[in-house]
Amino acid sequence: MKRVFIHLVLVASLTGSVVLPSCKNKKTTNTTTTSVDTTSTAPVQIAPDEQLSNGIKDATKDFPGVTATVNNGEVTLTGSIKRDRLPTLMQSIHALNPKKVNNNLTIEP
Repeated sequence: MKRVFIHLVLVASLTGSVVLPSCKNKKTTNTTTTSVDTTSTAPVQIAPDEQLSNGIKDATKDFPGVTATVNNGEVTLTGSIKRDRLPTLMQSIHALNPKKVNNNLTIEP
């Protein structure tokens, strides 16, 4: 059994060295890099408080245990929510483009 294993390892190592190509005969190519102009990106638009307040009312209407307030572009969430419903709420809130979301929600199992 030991001899068979040694022969298999020997055959595998020899086969690998024959099958795998070597790198010494490869020709090298010149690679060029390009720079990306990041100055032309559009600034992030933060929604005004009035627009956020109207959107927040609509976003939280399906979440009876959640209360949201808006102040200077920041949305503060309070109350409680079930864990599986939190991603849906947060996605709706972030779609309104607030400056910041303060999540003070209590997560229920």
